[in-house]
Amino acid sequence: MLASQVKGLENVVRYGLVTWIPLYYFEASGLELKTTLLATQAIPLGYVLAPFCAGLISDRLLHSARRPMVLLSVAGSALALLGIAVLPPTSIYMGATLLFIGSFSMSLSPMAAIAVDIAGRHMSGTASGILDAHGYLYAGLQALVFGLLLNMSGSPWPMVFLIMAGTRLLCGGLIFFVRA
Repeated sequence: MLASQVKGLENVVRYGLVTWIPLYYFEASGLELKTTLLATQAIPLGYVLAPFCAGLISDRLLHSARRPMVLLSVAGSALALLGIAVLPPTSIYMGATLLFIGSFSMSLSPMAAIAVDIAGRHMSGTASGILDAHGYLYAGLQALVFGLLLNMSGSPWPMVFLIMAGTRLLCGGLIFFVRA
């Protein structure tokens, strides 16, 4: 069950980036929407490329150890989010670089494989479904929580990204208690 919480918290950040980054750059930088959308394409690019690398690293270099991959994911994404929080929103090229690093790092986490490790082959579908359900629940909740935070406190964008970085660090702490 703890693995489900890790997956949920990962999705707070994964979907939080997709939800809030385009609006952040549009509102805070004063850039045109077209420029903002082009820069934020770094997010799906990182999300697409990382899983190929993650599988190779985990299986070949780490002998299928999953926890180190989660920790690498946590470290990379938390650092990228800290960078986004302190970087001026007008630094669009550096921001796009950090978005790529952050989203690439996010997708290094092998939580779906951990579900199979925990439940075994015969219950892997159920375990994966439970993990995914938690992930999507948390993904939906992040929109409400961050939306309220932004509306009630005058759009403190850096705070949103600092909370996301803290969420990633929480994932790193919790993964030590997940037993496969």
